[in-house]
Amino acid sequence: MTSYVEAQVQAAIAAAKSKRQQQRQQRAELDANRQAGLEARKRTKIRRVFCGQCARPQRSGTYLRCPLGCGAALCRKRASCGNDHLAQCPNRHGVPSLPEEGQ
Repeated sequence: MTSYVEAQVQAAIAAAKSKRQQQRQQRAELDANRQAGLEARKRTKIRRVFCGQCARPQRSGTYLRCPLGCGAALCRKRASCGNDHLAQCPNRHGVPSLPEEGQ
């Protein structure tokens, strides 16, 4: 037979254990939510597209890809971005020069 004091001590210990377990579970849930948020932000950042010529951010459908196949996005807003080719494009040097008018 246990005394009243011992029963109170055992109840306090059990309450403290359950509180610690609940805190651990809460921290694990918060950590999982944080990791999911970080991954979502990372995916969003990777999806962002910037014009290779003027470096403006582009939304879906507002840009064209490089005509020589380097994959760079060129905005359709400015004619100079779509008509000029990127200096850093690896295919730029292999582009044949266009014949000049009058030849």
